[in-house]
Amino acid sequence: MPYEMPPDPATERRTRITRWVSFVFAAFLTVLVAYLGYVGFEGSRQLADPPAPSTDCRTPAALGWAYEAIGYDIAGDAGIQAEPDLRACSTQGVAADGTVSAGGVHLAGWYIPAGNGAGPQAPTLVLAHGWRGNKSTMLDRAAVLHDTYNLLLFDFRNHGQSSDSQTTQGVRERSDLAAMLDWLEREKGPEWIGVHGVSMGGATALATADRDPRIAAVVVESTHASIANAAQARLDAAGYPLSVPGSWAILLGTLIRTGVDVSVVDPLQTIERLDERPVLLITGGADTSVGPDDATSLRDAAADAGSPVELQECAGAGHAEADDVCAEAYAGWVLGFLDRALASPG
Repeated sequence: MPYEMPPDPATERRTRITRWVSFVFAAFLTVLVAYLGYVGFEGSRQLADPPAPSTDCRTPAALGWAYEAIGYDIAGDAGIQAEPDLRACSTQGVAADGTVSAGGVHLAGWYIPAGNGAGPQAPTLVLAHGWRGNKSTMLDRAAVLHDTYNLLLFDFRNHGQSSDSQTTQGVRERSDLAAMLDWLEREKGPEWIGVHGVSMGGATALATADRDPRIAAVVVESTHASIANAAQARLDAAGYPLSVPGSWAILLGTLIRTGVDVSVVDPLQTIERLDERPVLLITGGADTSVGPDDATSLRDAAADAGSPVELQECAGAGHAEADDVCAEAYAGWVLGFLDRALASPG
């Protein structure tokens, strides 16, 4: 009968350690995949269907301005006046009626004649709000511009009075802005058009200008260089770990949820294709919703492409707060830039 050697304690110990390491590694991978799956699911859900949208329902009448409703019956605005607080409304007013549409999505907006009495052919600015905003949230910025410029404010899809539809961070929103430019060109025929976009509105403005030569100049405020940077910054600000792979998970989740790659309109790419049209970048020094170097990256990309570019920073402003925190300087930045843009050749 052959003699069996007793088990080697060292071999048994290595086997146990290997099993435990394999178990821990498998558990870690399971937790990591589950965590990134949750981040991707929840992050993409919020990108595509903004939570806690603005309840601001002010109309230009709140500032004493005459205006024309675009894409809905202005008679419906009378009911808004009964709201006790126009910045915390229970309704956004009557829904868009389909007069102006983009890909089957009904859009609503306002046309506001310039305070100086200039006719419809005078220079006109289109104001594009950010994620979770609406056209009412752009009225404070419009106040800076109203004396000199005709203005068009509108609601992107899935915001304000416009139709429900998944938000795509500028991809399909390009068609919303283009539809408003079509209306403006058809109904008013301005000789010069600029677009002022905030956050998602800034990304959409650049992505639309990339394709639409009617846009002569762009003001881009509180806008990310890439949607991945924005997702990472928001995860960091909220205290979520692994923000870099988390941002990738959000982009993948958004692709699965909406069917579009939202990174195709990353401003760092589209700002390079302005064909030397001027651009003003405004950033907040305390903005935790974009990457810390996003504004300078956009400035450098525009300059390298030959566009006249200006960068202004409001040191104490958070996301989309520069018009409030640096009100006097902000007005000078925007009006001065527009004066120079109008005076530039072409």
